[in-house]
Amino acid sequence: MNRRIIILMLISAGLLALRFLFIMKTMTIDDEAYYAMYSRHLAWGYIDHGPAVALIIKFGTILFGENGFGVRFGGLFLYVIMSVFLYNFGKKEFNRNTGIILFITFWINILFHTNGVVITPDAPLSFFSLLSVCVYYKAYMENPNYFYLAGLLLGLAFLSKISILFNAIGFGLFPVICPQYRNHLKDHRFYLSFLIALIIFSPFIVWNAQNGWAFVKYQGSHISGRGNINSFIELWSGVALLLGPVLFYYTVTLSWRHITSLIKGHTNASPKELYFAMVTAVPLIYFVIHSFFSWFELNWPAPIFYGGLFLFSIHTGKAVGKFRIRLVFQWGLSLMFIFLITFQTFLPVLPLYGKNDITNRYFIYGGLIRKLTVYMKEHPDLYEYRIAANNYQIPSMINLYLKPKKEAVCLSINYHKTLYSFLYPLDSLRGERLLFIGKRNSFPSFLSPYWDQIQFLDSFRSERSGVFVQEYYLWRLSK
Repeated sequence: MNRRIIILMLISAGLLALRFLFIMKTMTIDDEAYYAMYSRHLAWGYIDHGPAVALIIKFGTILFGENGFGVRFGGLFLYVIMSVFLYNFGKKEFNRNTGIILFITFWINILFHTNGVVITPDAPLSFFSLLSVCVYYKAYMENPNYFYLAGLLLGLAFLSKISILFNAIGFGLFPVICPQYRNHLKDHRFYLSFLIALIIFSPFIVWNAQNGWAFVKYQGSHISGRGNINSFIELWSGVALLLGPVLFYYTVTLSWRHITSLIKGHTNASPKELYFAMVTAVPLIYFVIHSFFSWFELNWPAPIFYGGLFLFSIHTGKAVGKFRIRLVFQWGLSLMFIFLITFQTFLPVLPLYGKNDITNRYFIYGGLIRKLTVYMKEHPDLYEYRIAANNYQIPSMINLYLKPKKEAVCLSINYHKTLYSFLYPLDSLRGERLLFIGKRNSFPSFLSPYWDQIQFLDSFRSERSGVFVQEYYLWRLSK
C-alpha cells in the first residue's frame, strides 16, 4: 500500500479517536444543551433555526440516551460520512489527488472539526450543503435527473440554516452565466429542483406564519447588529487564520479568477471549476458587503467555503508537487489548532483566563450542576419548585444534566425570545414557586417587581483545576 495512504489512514484514525474522546470526556456547552431542548420538543421550526439540528440530536439520543455523548454523536456521525463521501467524489470526478486533498482539508480543518465535536446547526448545514454542491454539479455535468435529489438535499440544508440561500443562488446562476449550460434553463428538472427544495422547506415557513414570523423578526434583529471597520477586520482575519490562510487565499482568488475569465470571454475557462466559483462567489460577495455594516460571528461566513473547498482541492490536485509546501502549511496549521485546543481543554498550559480561554466553556457549569444536585438532595422540598433564569443557557444545562421533574425555563424579561417563550410564556408561570439562578450576587432589580418574596438561598462556584471560572446564585421566589 502507498506510504502516503498509510500515513493518511493513521492520521484519520487518530483524529477520529481524539474526537470520540473529546465528546465523551467534556461537558456540553450551553448552546448544545439548548439545541438538545429542541430535540426534546420537536417542531417544524424554532425561533432561530430550522428543525434539522433537533432531528440530528434526536437520532443520537435515541441511540445513546439524553446525555453529552448522545447529544453530540449525530454531528460526528455526519462528519465521518461526509469525509468519506468527499474523497470518493473528488477521486471519481477529477483525480485521486483531488480526492485526497478534499478529504484531508475537510477532515483536519478546525472549522469543520468543530462540527464534529460540538453540535450546532452548522453540523447538518455543512453536511447537506456540501452534498447539495456535489449533486447539483452532477446534475449539470452528467445527468439532469440528479436535479431531483439535489432539490431534496437543498431543502434539508434550508431546514438546517437559512444561510444556504446564497449557495442556492449560485446553483441557479451557473447556467445563466455559463453559455455551454444554458440548455438547462429549458429543462423542467432544473426548476423542479428548486420547487422540491421549497416544498421540503415549506413546513418551516408555515410554522413561522403560525407563530407571528418569529424567526424572521429574530434573525432580522440578530444580523443587523452594528458593525464597524474593527469588527470587519476582526472577522476576516479570524476566518483566514482559523480556516487556514492558504485555503482562504485560494477560495477568494480562484472564484474571482474563474468568473472574470468568463466575463472577459476567455475560452479556456473550465466550466467545472466555474460552477464551484459561482457557488463560492455569491456568499462571498454577500458576507463581505454585509460585514461592513453588521457584526458577524466567525462561523457565519462558512457557506463561502462549501464551494471554496472544491476550488482549492481541484487546483492543488492538478500539480501536488508544485503546491506541496502550501498544502503542508495549510494542513499543519489546522492540525496545530486542533491539538492545541484539545490539549488546552484537558491540560491547560496557555496563560489564558476567563473569556480569553475558549475552552473554559466546557467547565463553566460543572460546579453549578454538581453542587446544585447535592443541594437539592439536602432540601427535597425544593423539587416542587421550577428552576428559572433570565437567559436560555442556564435552564438548558439544568434540563440536560439534572432533568428536573418540572422543566427549567427562561423568563425572557427584558431579554430576547427563546424556545422557552413558546413552551412556557411568562403568563403561564403566574403563581408558580420558582428557584431563580443568576450570575450576580444581587437579585436583578428589573425582575424584583414581578415577585412579592425574594429569598437568597445559596451560591455555587464553578472551578477548573482549582481556578475560579463562574459563580452562580440561587434565590427562592414566590407570587
